[in-house]
Amino acid sequence: MTTTPDPNAEWWTTSDVAAYIGVQVATVVTYRKREQMPAPDTTVGRTHMWKPTRIIEWHAGRPRPGVGGRPGAKV
Repeated sequence: MTTTPDPNAEWWTTSDVAAYIGVQVATVVTYRKREQMPAPDTTVGRTHMWKPTRIIEWHAGRPRPGVGGRPGAKV
């Protein structure tokens, strides 16, 4: 069972971001590599971390599937 990450936490990891936006961790990794999401605010070792407010704001502005947000989406 996946829980929603705490929006008041200091940092979110890739797993937290994935849980928040409802995708697999690999999808977040792909978004990051393709620069389709905000760059990490910091990296500790190999762990990328973001301030929750940046992810919440970014996600709120993302186009939704089926509403012209993705090529070939049926409306």
